[in-house]
Amino acid sequence: MSADRAQGRAGRWLAIAASVVVVATVAVAIVVMDSPSAQREAKLDSRRVDDLVHIARVIDNYVKAHGTLPPDLATLAGEPGQRLSITDPVDGTPYGYEATGERSFRLCAGFATDTARTPAAGGRWSADEWNHDVGPQCFDRKVKRKPD
Repeated sequence: MSADRAQGRAGRWLAIAASVVVVATVAVAIVVMDSPSAQREAKLDSRRVDDLVHIARVIDNYVKAHGTLPPDLATLAGEPGQRLSITDPVDGTPYGYEATGERSFRLCAGFATDTARTPAAGGRWSADEWNHDVGPQCFDRKVKRKPD
């Protein structure tokens, strides 16, 4: 019986040690990878930037076709064959847009993360070009294409 008791204690200690290792691994992973909510915020901010990049590209195409900047994003989204997200993916507020010159414009959105602290979550855009802080941010852009 003494041998069975010793095996039971060893098995119990082994189970406790394994549990501690698993908990420590999960804790380290959360610290290294950020919490799930922080990852979600970074992914949503990446989507916001992707939306703004797409809007800027569509504005370039609009200027090429019409010779002028669109009056608003709703007009841009209403173009035939256009599939354009012009609202925030979380709260549905419209992205900001303003023509600031004949060939320049400003796009604005609200962000939950700071790109200086949280790297972009898989964005296809140049990080330097769309760096942002937490809160409302605006980006000044110029039309790349010349009208025909």
